[in-house]
Amino acid sequence: MSINKFSDLIPLFKDRFKDRVLSDAPLAPYVAYGVGGPADILVFPKTEAELHWIDETAKAHNIPITVIGTGTNLLVVDEGIRGITISLAKAFQDIEEISCPENDKIWVRCGGGVLKPVLLDWAIQQGYAGLEFSSGVPGTLGGGIYMNAGTKYGCYGDILKEVRLFDFKKGFLQLKRNELHFSYRESEVRNSLVVWVIFELQHGNKTTLRNEVDRIIQERTEKQPLDFPSCGSTFKNGPGYSSGRLIEKAGLKGLKVGGAEVSTKHANFILNKGNATAKDILTLIDIIKARVKDQFEISLECEVCVLGGNFEGTKSKKT
Repeated sequence: MSINKFSDLIPLFKDRFKDRVLSDAPLAPYVAYGVGGPADILVFPKTEAELHWIDETAKAHNIPITVIGTGTNLLVVDEGIRGITISLAKAFQDIEEISCPENDKIWVRCGGGVLKPVLLDWAIQQGYAGLEFSSGVPGTLGGGIYMNAGTKYGCYGDILKEVRLFDFKKGFLQLKRNELHFSYRESEVRNSLVVWVIFELQHGNKTTLRNEVDRIIQERTEKQPLDFPSCGSTFKNGPGYSSGRLIEKAGLKGLKVGGAEVSTKHANFILNKGNATAKDILTLIDIIKARVKDQFEISLECEVCVLGGNFEGTKSKKT
């Protein structure tokens, strides 16, 4: 389904969102990889009411919805994304401390559109500990909950107390931590958009916290290639193995396809060296998976989320 087949929706969206909606909009500027074709409709809602309106409009016209944050873990295909793409880049960005029943704990409610580094800096300024594991991790909190993002020092599922979601089948939901299952780079909110989340933090020393954050960021800088666009780790680690080490042992460091390259610094990163296409990156992914499977009998699982392609009726894709 092309934009021409529902071009009558553009005036509706323009009337509602003004300059917060774009048609046939290239997505490369809105994702970390810097690649990807156009979104038929790209809209930047700010309120729950606007989310509800978009959802109802999409259902009425049988149009799929895709949700993105800042695109730090996304690969948009060169054909782009059909239907309506919701960006949270301008939505749900409040941070507030709320009442906590335990005197030695702190509860913080923050919107799904808050950037992870912004929340971390806020917490350090307040002297609140618990988010240090997220040092150097980019993207929005909504994406962080969706992927249960984290590092070897922890993940968001560890500190979550409650979350408000917009489920594209059930509407708005509020769930406690014990109602949700989190695992390695997985969560149960994959059919939903994160409106806000409550985290449980602890009191800490500002100087100690800042030193720990700086240490972790320095560690990441030394080990990870940060000079070129990427989506971070391309593949998940598995039981008893590091995907990066397997890729390196397979002799794939530095392998290039078009403008994409397997990093020579960390083999689990595929870099956009300046003119890569999504097809270049996907081709490298396929080569890596085939080579590792052939040499080690291990099937690597992608951590990056691939979005876009042909219209699929009422099916909605979210990340």
